Amino acid sequence: MLNPVRLNDGDAMIKGPSVILATASAGGTIAAVRNLGAQGFDVDVVSSDRLGAAAWSRYTKRRFSAPPESDSERFLERLLAIGQSSPGRILLPTSDETAWIYAENAPRLQRHFRLYHPPISSLRRILDKKLFSESAAGVGLTVLPSWDPTSLDELAELAPTLPFPVLIKPRTHVHRVRNDKGVVVDTPQDLILQYRRFLDREQPRTVDTPLLPDAKRPLLQKFVRIGAEGVLSITGFIDRSGELFVTRAAKKVLQRSQPIGVGVCFEAQPSPENLPARVRDLCRELDYFGLFEAEFVSFDGRWAIIDFNPRMFSQVGMDIRRGMPLPLFVCLDAIGDTEALRREVARAQTLDDQQAVFRDRFTLRAILLAQTLTARISREELAKWRRWLKQHAGHAVDFAADRDDRVPGIVHAFSELYLGLRSLPRFLRAKAANGMTTTKTSRKLEEQHS
Repeated sequence: MLNPVRLNDGDAMIKGPSVILATASAGGTIAAVRNLGAQGFDVDVVSSDRLGAAAWSRYTKRRFSAPPESDSERFLERLLAIGQSSPGRILLPTSDETAWIYAENAPRLQRHFRLYHPPISSLRRILDKKLFSESAAGVGLTVLPSWDPTSLDELAELAPTLPFPVLIKPRTHVHRVRNDKGVVVDTPQDLILQYRRFLDREQPRTVDTPLLPDAKRPLLQKFVRIGAEGVLSITGFIDRSGELFVTRAAKKVLQRSQPIGVGVCFEAQPSPENLPARVRDLCRELDYFGLFEAEFVSFDGRWAIIDFNPRMFSQVGMDIRRGMPLPLFVCLDAIGDTEALRREVARAQTLDDQQAVFRDRFTLRAILLAQTLTARISREELAKWRRWLKQHAGHAVDFAADRDDRVPGIVHAFSELYLGLRSLPRFLRAKAANGMTTTKTSRKLEEQHS
């Protein structure tokens, strides 16, 4: 039996264990709501979007509307009002933005919530990608070559010497205008152009914070084209003491966009030897506790770490299927139920369904349809993905769809359709611009050969 939650500052004890989660459209939030609700937690969801799928789960007890998380001040004020009305809920980070908001404003939030996150100093070394790369290298992990020009003049001097292709990578996703992973460039000229565009887009709107002083300036990183080995994901949990530790490994086999993008499909696989131990060393170096996802790519015959997510991530549901219920672990640690936590972690260390796969079926089908209509996919590739869906139908975990909780899957489909329609004009403009460029190039070739 889970224990009730009591705050330390005199607030009344609430009736039972209660959790509040934001980022309602995220796959990790959807999975956490279902996992915790099935385990007897009261789960409340804060949604910044009417089509936030997690808010429509049958396991969600209460729904709260809120401003976008990117509008951090207004989002924080709304969260404080929710907490004041009914104190005692466990507050878990569900995105980079909320992880930062919760840690940066911990003194105000802890009056009304039971917080569960590492100190702001830890998150700074994780969410600032340059500091993170330095920390990872310090514990013996391989990292990709990177550069940090501090001015456009320095960039212009550096550009001709770089080993292209190069990724212009956001230094952090905190307080960003866009939530993309960056842009890949192949020439010095394109690097300078795209770097300027990044600064023009991000700098006027990025919120200044002394703890992330260089947030407006992107990093440059060697871009590695992904082969058959895919992107390796090591996910897991480490408790406050650093003693309890458990992981799973998976391969990202499809992403939303090329050459970089958010994962759509993952396949379970065994962990490479010694890599989980290195991740544990990294967590201890960073003074980090909680659930996590560490991402790796193959580089010069070794696994190089490229990112670390200190919060919920899309394929949490697959880890739950594989016997590693990460949302439950963090809640047990948050309420101090050490006995139950030890028992659950020990069980997770002996169970692993390595047949499990993760998919966002609606998005996968939408991608295949779009690529078919635009003649960007071969018949062989299309047939491969149809076979993949059929082959794994019996042991697939979906982003949102679930037979026992159908509404979030429907809401997610409507959300994807809405986002697709919103992006259609930009897609058509980009296609028209590419067509004009192609026509001009053809004319030049014709003139050269006439």
